[in-house]
Amino acid sequence: MRKLISAALIVKDEEKHLAACLESIAGLVDEVVVVDTGSRDRSREVALAHGARVVDYKWHDDFAAARNYAIDQAEGDWILYIDADERARVPDRQGLEGELADPRLCACTVRFYPRSGFTAYREHRLFRRDPRIRFRSAIHETIMPDLNRLVAAGQGRVGASKLTIDHFGYDGDQAHKAERNLRLLRKQLRVDPGRIYLWWHLGTVYRDLGRLAEAEAAWRHGTTIARRSLVRGPEDALCFIELAKLRLLRAEEALELVREAVGLQPDNLLLNWLEARILAAAGRYGEALAIFERLARVDAENLVGEVSYDRRIFGAWAFAEMGYCAFRMGRYLESENCYRRAEGLEPDCLEFRVKRQLASKHAASDVLGLAQR
Repeated sequence: MRKLISAALIVKDEEKHLAACLESIAGLVDEVVVVDTGSRDRSREVALAHGARVVDYKWHDDFAAARNYAIDQAEGDWILYIDADERARVPDRQGLEGELADPRLCACTVRFYPRSGFTAYREHRLFRRDPRIRFRSAIHETIMPDLNRLVAAGQGRVGASKLTIDHFGYDGDQAHKAERNLRLLRKQLRVDPGRIYLWWHLGTVYRDLGRLAEAEAAWRHGTTIARRSLVRGPEDALCFIELAKLRLLRAEEALELVREAVGLQPDNLLLNWLEARILAAAGRYGEALAIFERLARVDAENLVGEVSYDRRIFGAWAFAEMGYCAFRMGRYLESENCYRRAEGLEPDCLEFRVKRQLASKHAASDVLGLAQR
């Protein structure tokens, strides 16, 4: 019997997450291939209980190799690339079949939420089982080089499916992955030293390990690559953003750096957020307030951009920053209203409540002063 979609997973000790993932794709895919890279928990039993075909694979520090092995075991016309700590949401299997019926398609994106509380972006998670499409890179494995070659040669196009995937793996502590990631990042950078995302991630690992000098050096290297790049992409801003955050923490000048990044990636809303934070820190409250107001009007629920954002920069954090700017400008009633909106979105935040009460007292004093004149 012909299989349309095969789900391909690689797992190791994913007993905690695997069942929910497999339940979410039941009825969506025609087969599930689970490649186990050395689990010591009940991952194999969970997979088998949900009807998956389980194949063992000896791990050798290469995510792309493991994923390609999973593809090799699949029989479907299409591959759904999904992880155990992810959940699929599909409105209609029949509709998805219709989307995949176009013979010109070589891949489809999905709406992808990388972590709780963040906005969505498009990820290439559905692609044809085609020997010309393989994963590359030992870490942060990707099919994009192959897809780009096919599209550039006129041998296929990429569509956008209505499938949604939610990722929960970054919601907890990631410290246990630090040493592994450091090892794999160093390995891959020897092969692909021009990939900005790897330098960004290397910097974040160093930062999380408390090695700030090495983190800063990695991010600086990433910005150098971005400046020299002839092709623009969303990754160009990543290292600029981290360096700007670092400078803000140190109370160092960061506006020039952020504005340089905006020149490379003008649609990146996190750069707008950082610019407004820097302006507010410099006492340029009116300019900052205008940017925060613009961010507060973004519909985070329906935003699907090139990158993902913490929704709070369009919600509670935006209103709190607006409240701060208005307060510093002596617009206390406006400040009170902004903090009230922030508090409404995060009612357990004591900081917002206290600042709202302070703004309210100043606003009341203003009213009393006017009445006495």
